[in-house]
Amino acid sequence: MSLSTSRFESQQIVNSFNIFVDSEKTSLLSHGNCKGDDVQLHFEGNSIEAGDGEIIRLSLTNFTMFNNIFNVNVNNAKFRCRAAGAGSTRNELLFIKEQNYKDLSSLATAFSDALKAELILAAAANSGNTSITGTNNPTIKPTTTGLNATGDRLFSVLYTFAGAHNITSLAIQTNENDGDCYALMGALRLDNDPTDANTTFTSFQITIASTTIKVEGFFPMQRMTDPYVYLRCGAVNNSLEMSVLSRPQATSSGFTSDIVNSDILGKVFRDVEFINFHSSTDEYFINLQQRRLSTLRLFLTDKNRRPLGRVLGSGSGTASGRTALADNTGAALDDRQTTLGNLYFTAIIKCEIIKVRNPKKLETEPPKPPLPARFAQAPYTVQDFGNPRL
Repeated sequence: MSLSTSRFESQQIVNSFNIFVDSEKTSLLSHGNCKGDDVQLHFEGNSIEAGDGEIIRLSLTNFTMFNNIFNVNVNNAKFRCRAAGAGSTRNELLFIKEQNYKDLSSLATAFSDALKAELILAAAANSGNTSITGTNNPTIKPTTTGLNATGDRLFSVLYTFAGAHNITSLAIQTNENDGDCYALMGALRLDNDPTDANTTFTSFQITIASTTIKVEGFFPMQRMTDPYVYLRCGAVNNSLEMSVLSRPQATSSGFTSDIVNSDILGKVFRDVEFINFHSSTDEYFINLQQRRLSTLRLFLTDKNRRPLGRVLGSGSGTASGRTALADNTGAALDDRQTTLGNLYFTAIIKCEIIKVRNPKKLETEPPKPPLPARFAQAPYTVQDFGNPRL
């Protein structure tokens, strides 16, 4: 049933009940393939069925989980630095430290520290001076500690070397395929470069002098890139969404369509400690295209359909935690946050069986059964000298 053919004559609720979900210990279920952010519910003998002219509607009425996801994570912490000089060319993927940041000044310092370490290596590769004055680059902006403070929130940092650094060209790129770092830093996004072939595009305004390098953002900074968690449902339904909500990475040809079929059941705002939603109305609902529901998959993603705090297809079970690698790529000391850790949710989903039309059935009298064979012909007669037998 498509949107062009689905027309409701009326909407009468014939049955309604709640489904209470708690994903904290779902890995203990018999099938054992559930996680705290990806639950597969099997209704078994309690399958939900709709009759002729009826549909199944699922509505999100309550959702609660603790906000155990870093605002700066592997999906928005990556940027690329291309530095070149007379003797060497470097092309490195860098990372902002994954954690929460109270203010923009702390975030700007973390970005500057990661870039500073790479510029020192680039200067050394070109036989330049590697001594940058100032312990923590004191010329970093913004310096305000609150989003409501007076200021423009524009990022800026000035690196001053003790001598010539011998870096002749510098490009800092926030590639869309690497995540949403451009939104954090107020930089330009590099689109449609999955092969990392664009070597000249720069996301920041860069000014190079013999002993200084200045890097500036174009737009106001922000502390996080996704204020919502998306609850998605694996059941086939007729909802719609923009294609950017279902494709985490751009391709060389861009998006092929504006609108695609959606599996979003609801979007929930991320507060400081909780991710919480409660409503007595049905602003978040889906109408299923199937008349029988025996399994239901519920899973959490960010706005680009990536798992929370993880890159698409990583297979990791930890969205945020203590990292084990120095490059901060998201490899955790323990990979079981979604099974034995604290990444889980509770929800109440209202299920309604709704009669939307009265099926037209045959109302004429059914045909009578045929007569037995012995009554299906005229009586047998024998001629009596040309006269009919009486």
